[in-house]
Amino acid sequence: MISNDPIWILDSDVSCIALYHQTIGLQYPLKVFATFEEFATAYRDAEPGHPRLLIVEPEENRAAIANFFSAFLNPQTASHFPQTLVVSRLDEIDMMRFYLRVGVRDYILKPLRPNELVAKIERALLQINNRSILIFRNELDGQQVANLTFRENQILTVLLNKPSRACPRDTLLEAVWNKTLVNRKTLDVHVFNLRRKLRPMGYDILCKEQQLILTKLNPSTTSN
Repeated sequence: MISNDPIWILDSDVSCIALYHQTIGLQYPLKVFATFEEFATAYRDAEPGHPRLLIVEPEENRAAIANFFSAFLNPQTASHFPQTLVVSRLDEIDMMRFYLRVGVRDYILKPLRPNELVAKIERALLQINNRSILIFRNELDGQQVANLTFRENQILTVLLNKPSRACPRDTLLEAVWNKTLVNRKTLDVHVFNLRRKLRPMGYDILCKEQQLILTKLNPSTTSN
């Protein structure tokens, strides 16, 4: 067993709850909530860092859960939020984009397939067990960097934690996405958006010999 901490599940689908108990419930303790209100109350009363893994079915409480998950966008709370898997019958691209953008580990379509469910939960728990926790930083030489997304804040934090503010691309990919395989262009998109927010403050992110470097601009180039 990778963790003795319960996996929290917010899902009112009786057949899916039975599947959770028949698969992952054989190896991991489960804590199941049928309503968003029950889950929200338990989460508010939980110890910091718990739960470590959360499985959510957003269909019946879509608006409430979407608002709750917007906490991912707040750098002050995102690093304390549990790793999350969203399971849903809704094959909607905008919904998938929202949850993946705010940092959800994976989006799994129903009907659930037992082997896929077990594999993705094991991968998420292994990544939780192996990862080093980042304390998010959004202050750059005394200036607050506002309106950062979850991924942008991760990238900025990694760069600020490096003595030279330089980091190889592959190292940055692993630090932000752990062992998850992502297209290298995904990093480029997040870096591009982060650069647009840093340049008005007099900073830029340069790429030299496969290294990303956080650097200060000359005053004459800030407005370009």
